[in-house]
Amino acid sequence: MTHTPNLISLGEFKPSDQWQTHVNSIFYGIKGPAIHDHFQTYVSLDHRLAHALAEDFFKHTVGKTPPSRVWTIQEWGVGNGNLAACFLSRLQEIDFNNQVYPFTHYILCDESEEILKGTRANPRLQQHEGRFSTVRVDAEHLDCFRPKSVTKIISNEIWDDLATKVLIKNDNQFYEEYLCPYLADDFPGANEEIFIEQFQKKDLHELAQRPSFLDAIYWERDFQRVDLSDWPFAETLQKHSQSLTNEIPMPINTGAFAALKKAKELLAPDSLGYTGFDYGMLEFKDLNQEGRPYFNLYGGQYTFMVNFPLLEEVGREIGFSDISREYQNEFVKRSLDAEVSGVVELVQNHPQVANMPGWDRDILMLRTLQALNSVYHSPYPGKLEYPPMQGTPKKQRKQILELAKNISTRGVPDTVAYVTKEEVLAALKPLRKLGYREKDIEAAFHSPPSPVSFIHIQFKD
Repeated sequence: MTHTPNLISLGEFKPSDQWQTHVNSIFYGIKGPAIHDHFQTYVSLDHRLAHALAEDFFKHTVGKTPPSRVWTIQEWGVGNGNLAACFLSRLQEIDFNNQVYPFTHYILCDESEEILKGTRANPRLQQHEGRFSTVRVDAEHLDCFRPKSVTKIISNEIWDDLATKVLIKNDNQFYEEYLCPYLADDFPGANEEIFIEQFQKKDLHELAQRPSFLDAIYWERDFQRVDLSDWPFAETLQKHSQSLTNEIPMPINTGAFAALKKAKELLAPDSLGYTGFDYGMLEFKDLNQEGRPYFNLYGGQYTFMVNFPLLEEVGREIGFSDISREYQNEFVKRSLDAEVSGVVELVQNHPQVANMPGWDRDILMLRTLQALNSVYHSPYPGKLEYPPMQGTPKKQRKQILELAKNISTRGVPDTVAYVTKEEVLAALKPLRKLGYREKDIEAAFHSPPSPVSFIHIQFKD
């Protein structure tokens, strides 16, 4: 008979944004650079998004005089520093007359000192000493900077970590999601009062010594009636809700609203605005798609999808008059003047992938990278780490280790990286040997986007 453990409550039911931000601050506070073991983004190791940003920045600043002789860029939520490093490297490369790069200062802002420590250790970023600095600060506040002093603000996948409420509409009544965290009573230390106190007080030093408890948390949900008039941007939210379908959970990204408000205060007149990349719903048809996810868990981190239609509506109320949103790959496509797709999307369109166990999918991914690397050449050296997943049989484990060992240091930098259609077609012969057909490749580049996708949005005055 299977034993079902009893659950120990780590607190009380609270609105989703309160427990989400609580557990995320623990996640970032104790994981540090190891957060990248749990998830990758399109800027963690790849360079193409950063290069597109640098080229756009250069186009709008070259030939102009910066205010106070400095172009100030801020990045909110800095990851491992790769976005900043590749941005500065590309800007330096294309600025062959030294008109922009020498006058640029890039400020990396993050609330986690552990994350900033890892960023400062990034050897690629260290090449730009004097052109960047780091500041420990919460993206929703940033009160240490002068108003109207920033040329450009960039953030990548931070809004999904910031405070987010969840709303369900039922005709003219609204219900807010509440969460409560639990651990199984047989989890080491779960029933100790001292552990629960450390968890509730966010005692990072002590929690870091504990067994990995974040990804063992079980979240129980409840919904309670709510009056929207008490919420931020209540009028905009009321109007927005008229277009929402009943009984579908809707993320209300209040932390992102606060970040937008702070961006409006910090951006200089005639600035280049606030550019954000995140994972969420682009249109109302995506918001109203029944069954689409609205949250994710990565190693214990609690992230919500971003409601981009509402983000635009709030941005207009704050005072941004020029707002554009699009799929992220469209932004990269314009930069490269080429069709692009993620390597993951290519593998997902392989005709046999749905029937493969996880370790065989890993082998297919590594062999796909090997095939693409016959034509792909990265401007930055780097060794892709690809450890076998837990439970991989001995034979496949050996195969994965061997394939990963032989991955080119100048090849596709990550499984979450952009490749062009031209590159993929140039590698068609070795890809065919792996079972890919031309229609699978076409599908990777032209399949309709899913209701939850990577989105690029820009806010300007």
